[in-house]
Amino acid sequence: MNVAWDGLATVVTTLENGVMLRSEKLLCTLGRVANVDGLNIQAAGLKCTPSGLLEVDAYCRTAVSHIYAVGDVIGPPALASCSMEQGRRAIRHALGLEVGHSPELIPMGIYTIPEMASVGLNEHEARQRYGGALVGRAPFDELARGQIAGITDGLLKLVADPQGQRLLGVQIIGEGATELIHVGQMGLLTHCDVDTFVEHIFNFPTLAEGYRVAALHIAQQRPRPLEPQEAYGPLTAAMHS
Repeated sequence: MNVAWDGLATVVTTLENGVMLRSEKLLCTLGRVANVDGLNIQAAGLKCTPSGLLEVDAYCRTAVSHIYAVGDVIGPPALASCSMEQGRRAIRHALGLEVGHSPELIPMGIYTIPEMASVGLNEHEARQRYGGALVGRAPFDELARGQIAGITDGLLKLVADPQGQRLLGVQIIGEGATELIHVGQMGLLTHCDVDTFVEHIFNFPTLAEGYRVAALHIAQQRPRPLEPQEAYGPLTAAMHS
């Protein structure tokens, strides 16, 4: 990826696939640094990894078995929601209580303006893992609620397998993205297919209806079954009719 300032008013970002994006500004973030300075962790028999984090096991237990660590000091996903769950699991383990299974498919929410949210695989990850993907998009300006509420700058995207059947991920940018993402999270956790969003009714008008619009977009892209004459040829097709 390449980023360049045109010297006047536009930032030009060129992606690896050659796509060029023009924007007024570009925000570049390089991650968080664990705030362990001053804790004197060496006195407790602990030390940080080369990346400045503390290593823990599945129960958030450090190399010193009676010391637990949660939150940003143990690294990604470094989300408040995850940190709270890590703390709950650590306390239950320390007290000898049942911890349960590790949470799956943790949604990511970025509280910018507009908000951004994601859960599951993105388009690039799906193509790498499954050799392809079908993507359905629902721009907010095509939704009745988007027009009514003046929320036209947004997009809901569904990522499915190459056949357009299995839901693999959801990405949303726009008003309420961090709320809307939970519908996709539940869909992924229950292994629902794309048609689930087509065959069931959403409140109208709502932004959540974007799930149905995006699912219909995927359905339109599915590989078309061969007609008899295409599969067998005209003469053989006539014999099978």
